[in-house]
Amino acid sequence: MIDFVENMPIDEIRGAQYNPRVITQDSLAALKDSLKKFGVVKPLIINAANNVIVAGHQRQKAAKEIGLTHLPCIRVCATKAMDEIRFNLLHNSIETSQNRVRLEEFKIGGYHYCPSSKIKIEKKPQNVLICAETAQLLSRFGEWGSVVTDGNGNVILNSEYAYSAKRLGYGVLVYAISDENVDDFMRCISVEYGKYNFDNLGIKTYHQFMAQMKRCSTDGRQQNKTQLYERYLMPNLQKTESVIDIGAGRMAYVKLLKSKGYDIHAYEPALVKQSPKGRVLDMKGIVANILDIEKAVKTNGLFDRAMLCFVINSIVDDDFEKAVMILCNAVLKSTGTLLTCTRDIAALRALQNYGTMTAGHSSLRCLDENGYALSISQGIAFKQKYHTQESYVASLHRFFESVEVLPAGDSSSIFCACTKPKQLPTEVYEEYLEKELNIEYPNGFKHNKHKGLMNALITKVADRYV
Repeated sequence: MIDFVENMPIDEIRGAQYNPRVITQDSLAALKDSLKKFGVVKPLIINAANNVIVAGHQRQKAAKEIGLTHLPCIRVCATKAMDEIRFNLLHNSIETSQNRVRLEEFKIGGYHYCPSSKIKIEKKPQNVLICAETAQLLSRFGEWGSVVTDGNGNVILNSEYAYSAKRLGYGVLVYAISDENVDDFMRCISVEYGKYNFDNLGIKTYHQFMAQMKRCSTDGRQQNKTQLYERYLMPNLQKTESVIDIGAGRMAYVKLLKSKGYDIHAYEPALVKQSPKGRVLDMKGIVANILDIEKAVKTNGLFDRAMLCFVINSIVDDDFEKAVMILCNAVLKSTGTLLTCTRDIAALRALQNYGTMTAGHSSLRCLDENGYALSISQGIAFKQKYHTQESYVASLHRFFESVEVLPAGDSSSIFCACTKPKQLPTEVYEEYLEKELNIEYPNGFKHNKHKGLMNALITKVADRYV
């Protein structure tokens, strides 16, 4: 049975420090008007252990400002921060209903618990992933959501939740709106009462290995290949040319080309290996790659080709994107070429069925207004950055004089070739090479094995156009 408290003292409810949504003053004013008109028809979700808000921060803020002293709350036993975040993201992203569900028990103008036997599915949902994620949370934590119906019991808000609850044998908490007020209510909930902003979540750079694209494997198990190598590097690559792969993932292509006698090196700050506990960071491998690149630069100079394959999708913020781009700039000869690709935000938006939530391969992705998507997979939260073609070209032009957009075999990616790396001030190279080559790892650890490579790059770049 759902753990529902209809009148929780508002002063006993605490906001979460990581709240991933922010609200403008205009939206807050609209939310306050909605609460005055209809009341709180969608309960807050709070952690039963400490009354911290899992979902509903903006409702609490608006309720306080209009003088409400008590709020309806559903209590869940979410023991981990990642569980709370999953509730928040899902709860705030299913506020439309693309399937038809009707309840045979409800109360107009108030809350009522409708048992599973009285939930009637009239049309199956279109977004299976949303229902699967909802069902997973129901299976793990029990009942945690609610729905809104019209005066005839037709679910007009969160019907996907009702569908998932019915499939698992659960009932639903329901608040019914009288028919004459339904249109006005639907206009009120169509307002965007908060936008995603993931800055408070504290996503670490070493979490970003979860964001890496899968590529081909030298053992044949993984057949995902990238055009950046297959179409734009390998057909014309000469064995006299030197190559560096920045963000090489599991280094499948690096190993493949090395085995064929090509001069290729790899930098992957989130290199992982298999262990009895699953995938873990391979610190020895990370340092070995840095020392290998240092030796190559000191012996043979800068590189002819640099590969940056979907790495920009794996950054945590715009400043880290700048650090990655400056490393790409610093490793190349004056005649060198950067081959790079990234995910197109238009392809991600094309998948969207619910405002800001889209389907990933194994998780749900919530997109903020700056092009960052937050995903949670295997209990780890990570970000992915998406560009338009125009924004990616503009970003590349900050570090390269020439940027050419390359034909892509699929519409979901943007491919570019960049030449003529710009000369940047020495202090810029020092600041951002330090940031990129010596990232923070768990427990604040830094390997500090990057200084030799960093100094070698700065020395070579100073003479690049001499």
